[in-house]
Amino acid sequence: MDAIKQPSRSPFRIVIPSWRDPRVMMSVALTLWTVLGQTTFYFNRDLFQLGLAVGVACLLDMVLAGVVMRQLILPLSAYQTALSIGLLLESYDWRLFVIAPAWGVLSKYLIRNSKQHFFNPSNFALVMALLLTHGRATIAPGSQWGADYRVSVVIAVIGMVMMIRVNRVGLVFSWVGGYVFMSILRMAGGQGGAVFTLGPMTGAEFALFTFSMLPDPKASPPTARGRLWWGFSIAVLDGVMRYYEMRYSMFYSLFIHTAILPIMRWVAEKAGLQEADPWKLVTLSIFGKRPVSSNS
Repeated sequence: MDAIKQPSRSPFRIVIPSWRDPRVMMSVALTLWTVLGQTTFYFNRDLFQLGLAVGVACLLDMVLAGVVMRQLILPLSAYQTALSIGLLLESYDWRLFVIAPAWGVLSKYLIRNSKQHFFNPSNFALVMALLLTHGRATIAPGSQWGADYRVSVVIAVIGMVMMIRVNRVGLVFSWVGGYVFMSILRMAGGQGGAVFTLGPMTGAEFALFTFSMLPDPKASPPTARGRLWWGFSIAVLDGVMRYYEMRYSMFYSLFIHTAILPIMRWVAEKAGLQEADPWKLVTLSIFGKRPVSSNS
């Protein structure tokens, strides 16, 4: 009789980032910003909250990767998600630093199309915390580190190096250019002067959003032209929400745009346009049976 494939499980693999993976540098940068916030500036979350966020995110990511994808991973993405939440989420309820990281990590595994997730995990976590916790969560103000513009400069310099490595320079410039454009329109409409409308650009909140959350390669369009329109569109929606005095407009604008990202990816795929994965991984199969054939 013809050979029949016997069902078997895929091999269990170790998957770790190489030194060339951009996430390594971003993890170092986020760690540095967190340490500076704790020791030098005015970062007002305590170590217990930060430890909870990092522990929950990394442990949950490793468990889900093992169960769902049969991978033993070094959870760099979850670590970045947790530190971003620790830098941006403000709450006196320690439970939010358990729930929010869990929401972020779960969004990667539960809210996805056939190939990959489309929400930025830290953005998803922050928006869910803002919407679902009845006022217990806020976003830390851009002045949380004493409104020291030098912090933003350091973040911007390191961020631009990251953007070159993940091919997201155009996206950042379109977002920043769109933000300035909408700020000028808001000034023309009588909503404050330059300090009021452009001032947020000097804060740590704006810099972290611009260089850590917005350009996530897994949560942005796969084409250069698409990313230019994407960044500008996020800025326009953000500017409209700011004009109507909606708080946390950057985060809501990105959330709304990533919700429709699968459509953009589908259109790009139909046009034969795909982007190479920027993550640099080392993979090693350690055990597990591969499909085998037997005669019957």
